[in-house]
Amino acid sequence: MLMGIWQIADGVYTIVYYGFFKTSMILKEINADSSTSLINSEFIFICSFGTLLVILGLVNILMSKKYIHDETTSKKVGFYLCAQSLFSYFILDIISLILGMSAGVIYLAKNKSIKLKKVQGS
Repeated sequence: MLMGIWQIADGVYTIVYYGFFKTSMILKEINADSSTSLINSEFIFICSFGTLLVILGLVNILMSKKYIHDETTSKKVGFYLCAQSLFSYFILDIISLILGMSAGVIYLAKNKSIKLKKVQGS
């Protein structure tokens, strides 16, 4: 859940910060068409990236509320967290990498202990 909150904050910060940057560039009135086109392309890319981070954060929060409960096991959630950590590694989001990898490893270890407990209890 903490990783989801961080990703939402990071995505919103990315969109808002670059929005202010673009506004200040427009106020300077760049006359060259190629520069304006480049700024618009960068703005679309960065806003798409920020939106992707917000969506990933929302998915993390929804998954943590819906699928992660005591005494339940699911390998898919642990592997999803590890895969998202790998994505965070490629985009150099170190905080998401640390949060996701630790959550994924802890979740998979918890699954293993629950399965062992069920086997020993049977």
